Amino acid sequence: MTLQNVTLELSSKPFTDDSRETMESVSRTMFRQWQNLLDKADRISVLLWIADGSEILEYTGDLSQTFEWAYWFGCANHIPPSGNETEREKINTHKFPKKYRDDAAPRPYQWLKELIGVIKSIGLKLTGKPIRIGAIFDNGPEFAISNFKYKKHPEIARANTLFPGSFVTCNSTLNSDPQPYAAFPNGIAQGTTLGEFLGKQFKVFADDLGYDYIWLSNGMGFGTETWGITGALFDKEKFYPEKADEAAGTMLHFWNDFTRYWPKDKIETRGSNFSAGLELSTDAAPLKELYRDFKIAPPVNSPWAALNYNSGLELAAWMSHVAELPDERFPYRFYAHDPWFYNSPWLDRYGREPWDIYLPLSICRINEQAEAQTPNSISILTIDDTLGQMPEQVPDEVIPHLKEALRHAPDQAGPLVWVYPFSEYSDLVRGKDKNPGVVFNEDMFIAEALQQGLPLNTVISTDNFYKTFSKCPEKFASKILIAPVTSYPAVKGFIASGGNVIFYGSLRNVPDDLCQLLHLNNDVAITGEAVVELYENVDQCEHDACATTTHIHDVFNCGGACEVIADSTDTNVIAEVKAGNQKRILASVRKFSKTQKVAFVRSLLPCAKDPKLEYRGFEYGKADEIFFVEKLMRYTLCEFGWKLGFNTVDVSSHSPRICISRNDNAFYYSVFSPETGTEITTSSPYGAPILTEMQCRIESDMALWHPSKAWHKECRCFIRQKDASMVDCKIVFPAYPQYHQRREYHNLKDAEVTFFPPINHMQTLEAIITKEKNQLGGFLSKDPVDLEWHEDGNGKHVVLKNVTGYLSFIW
Repeated sequence: MTLQNVTLELSSKPFTDDSRETMESVSRTMFRQWQNLLDKADRISVLLWIADGSEILEYTGDLSQTFEWAYWFGCANHIPPSGNETEREKINTHKFPKKYRDDAAPRPYQWLKELIGVIKSIGLKLTGKPIRIGAIFDNGPEFAISNFKYKKHPEIARANTLFPGSFVTCNSTLNSDPQPYAAFPNGIAQGTTLGEFLGKQFKVFADDLGYDYIWLSNGMGFGTETWGITGALFDKEKFYPEKADEAAGTMLHFWNDFTRYWPKDKIETRGSNFSAGLELSTDAAPLKELYRDFKIAPPVNSPWAALNYNSGLELAAWMSHVAELPDERFPYRFYAHDPWFYNSPWLDRYGREPWDIYLPLSICRINEQAEAQTPNSISILTIDDTLGQMPEQVPDEVIPHLKEALRHAPDQAGPLVWVYPFSEYSDLVRGKDKNPGVVFNEDMFIAEALQQGLPLNTVISTDNFYKTFSKCPEKFASKILIAPVTSYPAVKGFIASGGNVIFYGSLRNVPDDLCQLLHLNNDVAITGEAVVELYENVDQCEHDACATTTHIHDVFNCGGACEVIADSTDTNVIAEVKAGNQKRILASVRKFSKTQKVAFVRSLLPCAKDPKLEYRGFEYGKADEIFFVEKLMRYTLCEFGWKLGFNTVDVSSHSPRICISRNDNAFYYSVFSPETGTEITTSSPYGAPILTEMQCRIESDMALWHPSKAWHKECRCFIRQKDASMVDCKIVFPAYPQYHQRREYHNLKDAEVTFFPPINHMQTLEAIITKEKNQLGGFLSKDPVDLEWHEDGNGKHVVLKNVTGYLSFIW
């Protein structure tokens, strides 16, 4: 387990005074606390959250000049008060920021230059590795007072994200300014682009102070509204495809100007809080060029999952950004502390539960060599908290989980593979036949499907799928492709070879042969309020009936629901939507053979009845009022042998989010269950999964799980068993030097057992069956049973039949 890079993100708050002694003390503590992770890295970086980037904009070249830094609780450039706030409301630091120390005041640039030198010196001494120092540029109002953005040059703050004129947009130009700046000694000329000004300023700033790279924060360079679903191409009423070329052009103008003065390979990015498809469809973000021509580091996973628990969006957005990569960099970021708003996510938002470690780190992308590629860089946001403290508890607890997740990093695709149309989406937004609404709908829908428990954590771009499937189709044997209808041309060959696919999207304007393949056709679209008729349901709710209403807003859903059955032969309808006497297909499966099926799920988004146009986000319907159509992706998956059902107390219960990854021939189930009262019923094409060191009830080939908040569990064994019993798996010490490991499975009843052994121990695998629980050495008195070996696209495995009692696998 080696990482290309580990980045420690550090604010200025731990430096309670300007002394060199404090600089050295904080630096020593930082490197010591995270040493067990830093040891695994080829390179170490420290990203300094000194202010908000305004210290770059305002730099004159005079090191005695002072600058504002991030010494606030809350939003430093606060939302203008109404004047009617109560005394209670006035202690809300989101609206009324407060200094974290009464004596905090602006600092000179000389202090910052000295700090960078100290961090590099002590880091090299303690780790033996050169330390790379990064600066941040943030486009928002949160972190430090910015006279430049909000008083001197408010013309660059054109987005109304938090309040009118609150976020800087990359397509801005500056008004004339006679004040000299480091790279503009004669002042700023009228119409100077932000890209040129920032690029020139940062080059001088970095050279003078010792910075090595820059981090563009909060979606800078990826759109004009990076915290919401609106943008240059979309206002929640209508898409404006005719604006795409101009919008993309102005963003490319920023990148061209900026990189004329600062090297492309020394830029890292946060990206927006949304997927590549959302950035494209709402703002025409030129992602293809950013990757191909500028070779920027791809965006990391968003920290918003810790804030709103929308891990489905986090995972889908990140996979969409890494389906294609400009080079080998594949960064992951963990939200340990927040130095600005009074919270420490590991200790409070996550509650010390590592779900936002194990789920994201179960993700892999398949590259053009058909190899599984996993994150190779880790950033810790941040290593200090809102008070400037650096509690030992956090690295002590977080590092073991990170290392465990990295040890189990996927080495092959998971059971489900997302075929992501990275190039096609760019063409749909900026090509000849523009249709950004399709891109918006498909990407929003799949994120919601993950939020509802679809176990999808492997991604491949359509471009890479074309290359890899033609060369090594065996890599995708036994996999189920999850594909938006936009990816249909890429997966036609896979279907022709007998492969299984679940499509999602709208069939409006798709090729005729796709409709024929699915036995579906188009009719007049249904919009407005409609009723869902569900024919197969894998979830159960103890107290409430599931809502059946859905609100079909045409702007979010590629028009309305228009799909109907054209041929019922070998076609199973899972759900329909009904308005008046009209019915349309929501989910259906066509069976081609005993081993091949192709399914379709209509992508209707879970929208509120009357979404507010002034609200920049997506407005969800309430769980007790609407049926979440995205659940049908998981329901449809049952038709392919992978069943995940959720038993909840009431309809407002949040679904578990699940990833199934592969390492060393094992399956790893990573689960985030927001509500620990939820039960999971599950099966697979091999039977009920038996998790290592767990006990569960098995009946009718199904396992019943009671997950804790966060799970990361190995599974090597699957059981088909009709009779009920409590089956458990125990890791048992090998006891004798000729063995390496032992797994015992208890209380089997005439079971068919499928076992996936470690790759390097298949030759030595033995299996012993006894009627009673094995005592020390007891298994040596029994002869091993004959092993029946099988192999499919998921790997080599053993099948034993009619097993009753206790089973030991030894290797």
